This record gives sequence, C-alpha cells and structure tokens, in this order.
Amino acid sequence: MWKNRGDIFSASSHLINVPMMNEAARLKTAKSIVFIDSEVGVDDKKIHDLGAVRNDGVTFHSASIHDFCTFISGSEFICGHNIVHHDMIFIKPHISGGINGKYIDTLYLSPLLFPKRPYHALLKDDKLQSDELNNPLNDAKKAEKLFYDEVNAFHALSSQQKQIFCSLLYQFEEFQGFFEYVNFVPYISNVENLIKNEFNGRMCSNADVTLLVKHYPLELAYTLALIGSDDYHSITPRWLLNNYPKIENVIKFLCNTRCDIECGYCSNMLNIHKELKRIFGYDSFRTYNGEPLQESAAQAAIDGKSLLAVFPTGGGKSITFQLPALMAGKTIHGLTVVLSPLQSLMKDQVDNLSEKGIVDAVTINGLLSPIERSEAYERIASGTATLLYISPEQLRSRTIEKLLMSRNIVRFVIDEAHCFSAWGQDFRVDYLYIGDFIREIQKKKKDKKPIPVSCFTATAKQKVISDICEYFKRKLDIDLELFASSATRENLHYVVLYKETEEEKYTALRSLIEQKNCPTIVYVSRTKRTHDLASKLTSDGFPAKPFNGKMEPNEKIANQEAFINNEVKIIVATSAFGMGVDKKDVRLVIHYDISDSLENYVQEAGRAGRDPSLQAECYVLFNDNDLDKHFILLNQTKLSISEIQQVWKAIKDLTRIRPRICCSPLEIARQAGWDDSVSEIEMRVKTAIAALESAGYIKRGRNVPHIYATSILVHNMQEASHHIDHSALFSDSQRQNAKRIIKSLISSRSIAAAGNDDAESRVDYLADILGIEKDDVITSINLMRQEGLLADAQDMSAYILKSDSQNKSLQILDKFAKLEAFIFSQLPEEGCTINYKEWNEAALAAGVKSSNVKNIKTLLYYLTIKDYIHKVEDAEKHIAIVRPSMNSKPLYEKFTRKIDICRFIVGELYGKIRYNSDDKEEIPVQFSLVGLFNAYKEIPRLDIDKSSITIGDVADALLYLSKIGAMKLEGGFLVLYNSMEIKRLVTDNRIKYKVDDYRLLDEFYKQKIRQIHIVGEYANLMVRDYNAALQFVQDYFQMDFRKFILKYFKGERAKNIDRNITPKKFNQLFGQLSDIQSQIINDNESKYIVVAAGPGSGKTRVLVHKLASLLLLEDVKHEQLLMLTFSRAAATEFKKRLIALIGNAAHFVEIKTFHSYCFDLLGKIGSLEGVEDVVKNAAEMINNGEVEPGKIMKSVLVIDEAQDMDEYEFALIQALIHANDDMRIIAVGDDDQNIYEFRGSNSKYLRNLIEDYGAIKYEMEENFRSKSSIVALSNAFIASVSNRMKSSPIQAVQNESGTVEITHHISERMEKAVANHVAKTYQSGKACVLTSTNYEALQMQGILTQKGIRAKLIQSNDGFKLYNLAEVRFFLKSIDTKLKSPVIDDTLWAAAKKRLAEVYADSACLPNCLNMLSEFESVNRVKFRTDLDEFIKESNYEDFYSNECEAVYVSTIHKSKGREFDTVYLLLKNVYANNDEEKRKLYVALTRAKNSLYIHCNTDVFKKYFIGGIINREDTRDYDDPLEISLQLSHKDVVLNYFKDKKETILKLRSSCKLGISDSYLSAEVNGRTVRVVKFSKAFSEKLEHLANKGYEPVSANIAYIVAWQGEEDADESAIILPVVRFKKFSSLLSD
Repeated sequence: MWKNRGDIFSASSHLINVPMMNEAARLKTAKSIVFIDSEVGVDDKKIHDLGAVRNDGVTFHSASIHDFCTFISGSEFICGHNIVHHDMIFIKPHISGGINGKYIDTLYLSPLLFPKRPYHALLKDDKLQSDELNNPLNDAKKAEKLFYDEVNAFHALSSQQKQIFCSLLYQFEEFQGFFEYVNFVPYISNVENLIKNEFNGRMCSNADVTLLVKHYPLELAYTLALIGSDDYHSITPRWLLNNYPKIENVIKFLCNTRCDIECGYCSNMLNIHKELKRIFGYDSFRTYNGEPLQESAAQAAIDGKSLLAVFPTGGGKSITFQLPALMAGKTIHGLTVVLSPLQSLMKDQVDNLSEKGIVDAVTINGLLSPIERSEAYERIASGTATLLYISPEQLRSRTIEKLLMSRNIVRFVIDEAHCFSAWGQDFRVDYLYIGDFIREIQKKKKDKKPIPVSCFTATAKQKVISDICEYFKRKLDIDLELFASSATRENLHYVVLYKETEEEKYTALRSLIEQKNCPTIVYVSRTKRTHDLASKLTSDGFPAKPFNGKMEPNEKIANQEAFINNEVKIIVATSAFGMGVDKKDVRLVIHYDISDSLENYVQEAGRAGRDPSLQAECYVLFNDNDLDKHFILLNQTKLSISEIQQVWKAIKDLTRIRPRICCSPLEIARQAGWDDSVSEIEMRVKTAIAALESAGYIKRGRNVPHIYATSILVHNMQEASHHIDHSALFSDSQRQNAKRIIKSLISSRSIAAAGNDDAESRVDYLADILGIEKDDVITSINLMRQEGLLADAQDMSAYILKSDSQNKSLQILDKFAKLEAFIFSQLPEEGCTINYKEWNEAALAAGVKSSNVKNIKTLLYYLTIKDYIHKVEDAEKHIAIVRPSMNSKPLYEKFTRKIDICRFIVGELYGKIRYNSDDKEEIPVQFSLVGLFNAYKEIPRLDIDKSSITIGDVADALLYLSKIGAMKLEGGFLVLYNSMEIKRLVTDNRIKYKVDDYRLLDEFYKQKIRQIHIVGEYANLMVRDYNAALQFVQDYFQMDFRKFILKYFKGERAKNIDRNITPKKFNQLFGQLSDIQSQIINDNESKYIVVAAGPGSGKTRVLVHKLASLLLLEDVKHEQLLMLTFSRAAATEFKKRLIALIGNAAHFVEIKTFHSYCFDLLGKIGSLEGVEDVVKNAAEMINNGEVEPGKIMKSVLVIDEAQDMDEYEFALIQALIHANDDMRIIAVGDDDQNIYEFRGSNSKYLRNLIEDYGAIKYEMEENFRSKSSIVALSNAFIASVSNRMKSSPIQAVQNESGTVEITHHISERMEKAVANHVAKTYQSGKACVLTSTNYEALQMQGILTQKGIRAKLIQSNDGFKLYNLAEVRFFLKSIDTKLKSPVIDDTLWAAAKKRLAEVYADSACLPNCLNMLSEFESVNRVKFRTDLDEFIKESNYEDFYSNECEAVYVSTIHKSKGREFDTVYLLLKNVYANNDEEKRKLYVALTRAKNSLYIHCNTDVFKKYFIGGIINREDTRDYDDPLEISLQLSHKDVVLNYFKDKKETILKLRSSCKLGISDSYLSAEVNGRTVRVVKFSKAFSEKLEHLANKGYEPVSANIAYIVAWQGEEDADESAIILPVVRFKKFSSLLSD
C-alpha cells in the first residue's frame, strides 16, 4: 500500500556531501536517473531487500518488488554497481511490461575512469567499500556518489580519450547507457589513428591497432586506460582480468612487443641497454671471453621467449631476469614470479635491490613475521611489487594462487633449475609441481598462450639441460632457448694439496691464510665444523666467523655482513654461503673438505675473483676419506624407497576408512615409525608425499584450512565494535584482532558474488592479509561466534566407527588421565631430565597399568604443542629435558578441568550419533566448538566453577581427545595442527610403491654417487696434471655423460663409480671374502635370507660386512636397521667390529639382545632379571598396537644365532614382520649348534623362515678355523643328527691335518689324566679344557693350578649378578656422586676408573671390571648413565676375561660356544650322546679347536669313527680321586642374614683375600683383628659332612666375590662374601 512521500520516500540529497563538478551537477538536474541495489540470497537466489535513490533525492527501501518497480518507472536511466550481470538478472523476471530506462553500470566504468592508484575511495576490486551489511539503500547511495564521480572523471579526459573510449565501447550494453547519459556518441571512423596519436610514446607506434579495434575493442579500451594512467604500479583489477583475460595479451602486444622498425617507444622503453643504465647504472652487459651471454638471455626475455641460461657463479644471473622483470613491470604493469629453494637467497636479492634504490621486489617466506608477510601480500595485490620471490612449496598456498590470479603474470623464473633433473646435483621432488601449477594458472586465466619461463642454473651437464627442456615441453608445451657459455674463468687458479691427516690439513690451511692475507672463504662439509674451525682459527690469531644453514637467521646475517664489510677476513662456511653474495675482492677459496660434486665445487670456487681484474686462487685440501664422509652423509640424507613405502603404508593406515585426511607431516612420520627427532623430518615427509603424488598414489591438497568466517550477524562495523568493546570474552589484543577481522569481512563482501566470497573469509587468507597468526584468527572467529557477531558453523567432525562405543573412548581417556596425573606428580616446578624407560617403570610400579613409553611421549607431545611444558629431546637415548611453563597448581587445575570437559564431549558426541542402515563403517558427527561450549556451560555442576571455563578450554579438550586417540576429530581449529590435506587415489591396500615409481629419485641418488667419485677423480688428477684436470672439468660439462664415463672411467672403474663407497674402502670391506660370503653380501633383492653357517665359516665376519653393506651400499639408514643377538657380549663384539670397519657411523646402529630390545619396547631398563615374559609381552604389545611405531618400523632385521630362537622370540619376529610389510630379514645360524633346547630353543623356527616365508637359503660350508682332521671328525659325528638344514658336509679350507687324539678311559676319574696330558702337550697358544659341568671345570682348574699351570676359569655363578659386584657398585657410586647430567663426561669417567684401580688394586676382580669398562667405552662414544646401567645388567662376569693368547682356560661346553682355541682338551665323563641335543653339544665342543683336539672319555661315544690321521689310545689306569678339590660357594651355601650388620667390615676386604676356617665359619683379618665374616648354610654344612666322609677336609679359603644382596623384607642392602674353599684328601693330610 502506498504511503505519502514522507513515509516511504524521503529527500536524501544531503547524504551526498562531496561537491560535484559543474558538468555532473548540470546533468543531474537535466536527466532522470535512479540508483538501485538489491540483496539476493546466496542459497535461494531470491530478492530479500531492495534500495533505490532518484536524482531528485527521493529514496526507496523495501522488499516489495512491485513498489520498487513503481518507484523506478519513468526514469530514463537505471544505474548501479554490477546491475547488468547481477541485480537486473533477478529483478527483470518480476517486471511486467519491461523497463524503458537505459542501464548504467558503475562496476565496468570504474577501471576505465579510475585506472590510477589510489583508485576511487569507494572501490576495492569489484566491491563497493562498506562498513554496513544488508542495506541496499546505503549501497545505492554509494553507487550514486561513485557514478557522479565517474561522470566528472569522464569529462576530465581529453576529447581524444573520450572519443576513443566511446568508439570502442558504445556497442556494449555495460557502457551504452553511460555514453547516452553524458551525451556522447561515436563520430570518428578512424579510431586507430586517434589511438596512435593520443598514446604516442606510451606504446609501440607500429602495433596493429586495427586488429585490436576489430577483435578486442573492450580489452583495448581498458588497456589504454591503464597505459594512460602514467603510473606503472597501477594494475588492472582482478575481477576484470578474470572476466576479460585477453587484456593481458593486448597490453603485451602494445607495450612489450618490439617492432622491426624500432619506433621511438620500442627503442626507448624496450631497449635493454638504456634500461640497464637507468635501473642499475651499468654501461654494458658482462661478457665471457667475448660471448654476450647475459645480454642475449636478457633480450630473449624481453622478446617473450622461454629460456634456459647456464651461467657460471658470479656470472650476473640475477640481473638477467631482474632487468626484464623491472622493465615489464613498467611497460605492462606485470609481475614476475621467481621460484627459489633458498629463503636466505630470496631475502638477500630483495635487500640487494633495495640498497640500489629499487623497491619493486618482495619475498614471501617462512622467515617473515605475520606483519611482514601481510605487507608483502598487500604490495603484490596493490601493484607496487613487480618481482615476487617465493619457494616452490608456497605454490600450494591458496592465498598465493589468489594473488597471482589478480596480477598480470609476465614470467616465471626458476632458479636452481637443475633441481628438475634427477641427473642434477640437487634434485627436488617439489620442483616437479611447478609445471602443474603454471598450467593450472594459465587454464584459470583462459590464456592459450603459455606464460614464458626462464630457467637458471650455474652448472649443468648435457643430460640435466635435456631433462629441464623435456620437462617444460611435456608439461607446458614450451621450447626453451638455451644460453650457455663454454668459457672458463681465466682469473682463477686451481690447486689440490693432498693431506694425509687432519693436522696436516689444518697446518696447510693456516699457512695459506697467512701467506695470502686476503678475504678468504673456507668451505667445510659439516655444520659443526664451521664453528670448530672458525673458533680454532680465531684462537690462533686469524679472526674468523662461521656460517651454515642451521644457524639462527640473525647470526647468519651478522656474520655474512661482517665478512662482506671486511670486519673479518675469513668466513668458514658450508655450501649454504655465497649464493647471492656479491663480494668482489675474495681472492682465496679453500675447500677444507672437497665438495660433493664438480657442479658445487665450480660454484663454490667461483665465489673467488668476482672482479675479473683480480687473480684469485682456489685450493682443495684433499684426502680420500673426505669422499667417504660425503658417501655417509648422502646415505643419511637420501630418501630410500623403503622410507617412501613406509610413508605410503602410514597413509594407507590413516585412510583405511576415509580416502581424504587432514594431518601434519609429524603425524605421518610417527605413523610411519620414523624417529620424530630426526633432522628435517617434516621436509622428508613432504618429499615422500611429493614422490607418491608424482607416481599417482595420492593427491595433495593446497594447504587450505577449511574454516570460514561467514554469516555476519551484525549490520555494520559500528554495531560490531560496540559488541566487541563491551564483551568480557575478549582480551585487549583479541579485541583489536576481532575488529580488524570483522572490518575486513564486511568491507570485502562482494556484490558481484552476491555477498558470498569464501576465499576472503577463509582463515588462512585473513591471517595472510591482516598479518595475524592463524591460531589468533581462529580464536577471534570462535569468540565472535560465541558473542553472536558471526553465526555458529558446524565446521568440525567426529568420525566414529560403528564398532566403537562411548565406553571405549572413556577407557582410553581414563588410561591417559591416570598417566598424565602421574607425570605431573613426578615433574618438579624447576624441571628435570627424564628417562622415558625409568618414568615408565615408575608409572607401572605406581599402579598405572596402561603406562608405556609411547603413551608418555604422546602426552608430552600434547603438553609441548600447548606450551604447558618446554621439552628438549634426545630420542636416541630415550631422554628429554622437561620444564613446566607455569606453576604446578594452575597446571594441575587445567588438567582436571580438561579431563572433565573431555568426559562431557565424549558423551555429547556419541549422543549425536544417528545410525542408518546405509551408513558405512564410519559415521561422521558434525558439531561446532561454540555449540559444545554452550552445551557444557548449561550442565549444572557444583564441583567446577563454570564461570572460569573458556572456549579455549573446550578446544584444549578436543585437541587432547584427538591426540590420545580417544576420538577421531577433524576440521575447525584442528587445522592448525593438521596442515596437510591428502586424498588417496589408489584404494587397493595390496598395491605397493614400486621400484619403477622410485626411478627418478633413484637415478638422482645414483648420480650423486657418481658425482662424488668424479670430484674425487678431479682432485687426484689435479695433483698429477693441472691441464688434464681442467680438460676433465670441461669434458664433464660439455660431453655426453656416457662418453665422458667411457673416456675417464674404463673397465672395472666404471662399476666403481656406481658404488656408494670409494674403491679403496670397497676392497677393504669386501675384497677378501669367499664366493659364498660375497653372494650373501651382494644379495640386496631377497626379502628374507637364511644363512646356515657352519662352525668356523666366518659367520661373524659375514654379518659385520653385511651390516656395512646395508649401511654403505644398500640405502639403509642406521635408524632403519636392527640387529638382534642372544648375549650382550655378542652385541658388543658386533658393534666393535663394525666400528673398526666403517668408523663412527657404526655407533648409531641398533645392535641389541632380544631381551634388551624387548625391554625397550616395554619401556623398561634392560637386565638379566625378570626376563621370563619380556619377549612374550613385547610381541603381544606389537600385535596390539601399543608400541611406538618408531621402535618397530625397520627396513632390515638381522638375527644372529637364529637357531637359538624359542617360540616367544620367533613370535616377536613374526610380529615385526606383520608390522613391516617391506622389512627384509637376514637370519644367520647353525642348527647343528643349537644346544639350548633345555630352555626352549629350537632350530625349527629358523626353518620356518624358509618353509613359511619363502626365505632364500645360503649354506656356508667352508671352515676357515679348524685343521682338516678336526673337521673330518666333526662331520662324521654330526652326520647322525636328524633334520639337519645343511645339505653338504663342512669343507676344511686348511690343508694341514692337525692333531686329533682320542683317549678311551675305563675310569670315571679322568681329571688327573687330562691335567697330565695338558702338562705334557701344552706349549704355547690359547688352550682350553672343556667339561660338561661347572663342578668338573672347578676341579680341573684346581688340579692344573697344583701342577703349576696358569689356568683361568670361565664360569658363571648361580645367583651372582655382575651389577651387584662390589667393584662395580664402587665405580657407579663414584660416578653418581658427581654426575650433573645424563651423560658421563670423559673427565668424570677417567677419575672414577682411576679411583677404582687405586682402591681395588688388590682385587682379583679388578681386571674383569676394567675390561668391562673398556668394552663399554669402545661401543659408546657418548656415555649415558642409563646405557651403562643397561650394559652392566645385561652382561655376565665371564664376558670380560682378558683374551690372553698364552693361557689355559677351563670352561663348560655351553660357556665355550662362540669361542675358539688353538688347542682343546675335552673331558667327557659318562657322556653317551644318546640324543640329538647331546650330539649337538659335543659337536660344539669339537669345533672349538683350531689346531689340536684331545678327547678324554670313558664311553664308546667316539669308538665307531675310523678316520685317517686320528689317533685312538686306551688308558686302562684307575685314577684316584683328586688329592685337592675346590668349591665355589653360592648364595645357597652361606647364611645371608649373617652379613646384615657387617657391611662396613666386609667392604674393607677384597676379592682374593685369604680367609681362615673355623667350624662353620670363615674369618678374615680386619684392622689387625680376626673377624668372622662368613657362616656356612645348613646345606653347605651337609656338603662338608659328605666330603669329610670321603676323606676331604677344608684347608684354605679366599674371597672370590663381594656382592650386594637385599632380602625381600630388608630396607637396605648388605654386602656378602662368596668364597672359594679348598679341600685336601684326608690321607694326604696325614702324610703331610
């Protein structure tokens, strides 16, 4: 219903308060015009509101379309912002009879009439600036103001410009109404001449304007407007480029395409020589031996060609692309994008330009603060930057993509272009995405003509050049024009000095620096060495600064500036130094370590003599070992196929139910079982993902947080500010952020997009543009949702399995809550150093049954990312330094509040589940953070103060549930922690990442290997022949690579350069192996290998060399390799041999006993106690997924003595196989030597690897140890054992027969006969008497000693643990009293050893203890206290007997396994060998002998063997019992409680001290008094009585061991004595 004018219509001309020019004012009164705007629903596409204002000032605001049509009827013109393609599209269908008014669209007029910065105040791209929403009347008034300003702007144009625009645009609906309004119609037929005259000197005079007028009149008009702006920083709006992409082509055609005639414009604006002088001040381009390489490449870029330039270091590469970029910025207002992998180089180039007064360049990289990044984005968007430096990784940012779409992209410049090629020295997988990105940009810009590309590299072989060209041809159908110089740097002189040692190197370095006394760069290969060498030079009077890529940015810049400004003359650097550094007076470059490729060497050496007039020298201080270091470093840093397979498996596991996931690189690394403390782990994960993407297994998203700040609920900025200022939810900084965010949202609402531009409301875009951290943006958005400024959005999801239950999630929560409470109870406010295994054991002891190291690390990870604690970790040693970031009380309050909220969330989300029959296995539940917060606040609670709960607390609880695995959550704020989006394309779980997929990376790594060999060959050649070395370098870069190899690496040498090792090292490691040993070591294809290794076949040697091969030749990293043994002594021996073979790299290899490894998995300190179920429990934990993936994800598992596995050890192997799809196994053992069946060992498990898993079997049948007669007897004896694995008998390698003598006795008492035999035959060498029992061994030692023969007993003691030995405890106490950190420093270690040797100088146990410490030192470069504990607890006393060559050892057969002796005496009393186990035991005894074997037996066990060369004897004597016997007493033989009050007294005694015997006691002399120190137990007293009945009486005793003991109910330990008691036969005593 109509109301009077004062109700619906009101005068509003006073709102237009900017004075108008006369022409606009005149037209306003002369012609009727109405300005309109509509509010159209985004989803329903219906008109919700309308606004209008007429030129007489009357306004309209209503949702009634009928009233609206009545209001605008009769107007000659209808004007609005984007009305042609938006408002009228929705209004027309509702108008009956049509509208007569002509349309005028201010959107399309704006770029034409306001092409120059700062543009119009009301405009922002295609939007009208506004601080109010949903008010079409307000926007209509803004359109009115804008329109009259456009009218005035049009009339301010020259008459020629007016006529040009009218002639070009009158035909278009968007413009015709405007020209009629201003009374302008086309009246000149030849507009082409008009254009050329008007824009003379601002575009090419010879351009074919007629063509443009005919085919692209609209694009031409906009281009001319921009050209006429006379401000090269002004740009075409993004929306206009999107709608009319040919504008870019038109401006290039007019302003950046040289004519043949060289008109005034082209000879001036497109003249590279004039612009070189104007911009950079240089008179001419640099040449190389007369070659105008720099000029030619720059001109090609100006001409729009794509090119590849190979410039030597210092060759002026930067100017070659900067000059065309700056010229294009000026001529066509374009942007050049420079892609570089080095952040520091980008910054340096921008800074260098800035110092020259050129401010057109900007970089966006990770070194920028949010504010700096925001300013950089603004400069790109506004047009004030014409050069943008970014890394290839940033092409995945949607913000970057949006910015590039808003600009006229002139060219992509790719620096370090060799990164495209697997044959280059620095292949990068992320470079392979560049072509895809450029193609996508071209497609979105609807430009069929490709964007030109410039590729630059300092050094490139022919194959690299070919690869780069082929890549761009394949991806973009671009042909690259090549610009390369064959010239060499004439002012550089190269010298290689061969130096044998580090001392020689340093002396030469110091001498050269002193002689030359000039700015010097010293290159080294390791970051640590930059600091060490710079410090050493400085202390020697040569001030030097270090420089490496891992230094803090500020320190790097300071050191670089100090060198450039000659504050120091010497900089010690890795290859990271020098790129982009322009210091012309460097006259000396010294490679302390040679580079890893000729490419890098030429680049680095080329940093000398940048001034061509200076002569400079380049020295290499060379040693072949330098190459080995490069090979080791390459192996550590390369990404192997097995690692990519592990990442692929991790992604398959993570996408088991949904093909799309959002996660962080760190989470993928942990899922893949990678050590998350490994250097650059995120980059390694991203590289693996890029490789998988390149092979088509996955598709990586664009790093986009799917969280939007949409649905604004306030009407204007004033209302929003009022709410924010009066809300208690916001802190001061949050208020400021919230206002900036909502102002951006309101002002950016696009009329063209009907108020829906998701891109500009996305979190990452807001963060980038406003310079606010992403988490602060998300916090502000959630607070504004909570306050009601933004509508709540259910942007989070919980994914719940049908099989899951609320109870299951709560159980997981309770499990972690108990463990976290324990952690807080153990964490002092000042912080502490924690040992994960010790904490886990303490938690288990405290009743936290769910504790394991994996869960402890998960909780500490959560606490760290929430900044509740600060943590510095040493993952290799299972320790971390942890310090709370707040007091314990608030920390614990946060914990209790978080757990309560978690319980609520679990119940709330499970309550939202709505099951449908068609649901898949996983059910998504949508929710919002604000919704959860409000729901939690509504529940009445007395025990928790709800008023203190914040939305941040709910976010913390959700993150906690996600990280502990109680619920699978995605979306919302969690994008901060899950930055990567991955979509799985290959859904078949059986499909693996294949060798063919790895081809490119594999080729790159092979090339890296060849490059190291080649640079080594150069160094050796330079020592011999200077000119030949220079020719070698020239040939390397110019010849076909295959021809180059044929020329310089003939025959066997061609194979050598494909090995990741020098020929010298290869021969050292693998040159002396037998054929079968070589086959085993060279087999890198078989997944499972079983080696049946006979005695003396070199099993240990093969295993050690195989470990070396795995590490050096087979791409296996130390953390991916696991070796399991059955004793700590064996593990130590392998580690020692490996260190001797390959050096320090061996220290990082994990060689453990089964039990030690399982203790690791369980999170406990390893020992020989409590081992009963440790292997069984560990296997179960692996199968239950309760073990840290990093502990079990291995590429290769090596098993020593695999025949000794029992069912639980084999179950562990099976669990590891199940957890590692692609894990290789190498199991070595000898079923004939399985002598531990009594404890469950069975060689059938070794056979199972062959029968069940298809392992390849190798048989090592050569015996290098024993003489032929010994081997013959051993073969004959073992032949009767059933089910043997070896198909052929053992072959003796030695031709000598040796001595085998078998003495058959009738007497059981053979000890004396054996002793007599030893006395008669033993002359020298290492000999051993082997017995069946400990008792026999003890008696043999006593008898031999009586005969004056030095006998050493190898036996263990029942119940005696090495860790409890007094000497060991004394040493540990000496350490612990002064230990200040987890690591025992060398000074403390040496002092403790010295103190031990002094205090226990008289102890018989001292040599074994010192041997033990030496063994620990040899395999532990860094001596961690916990490692020492584990080493001792896992070792036996007998492991550390000195390996004397001139001694007779006495041992049981079991203890002799793994040892060898020149001569063996075998005492076999009542041994019948009736079963296979007994036969295998004797076989072990026989095969210990190298040269001579003497057997004494009283059974027929050897009578059936008639072998030539073997002597059989009969001894019919009946020997008496020995006159003397000795007994080693154990814990059972003494009264333990007797020692409880004697600790101080006993600790004054030493092993070997004499003891007196009195009845049931032993006494010692202490401080001049005789003191009883031992009381015999009842059991031993009965033993004494038994011996007395046989005529034996105790005659002497001494202390064997003093050990610690603690009864179950005792509070303290006691010191106890375990003595040896000697007896003599009674008749012997009488005769004496």
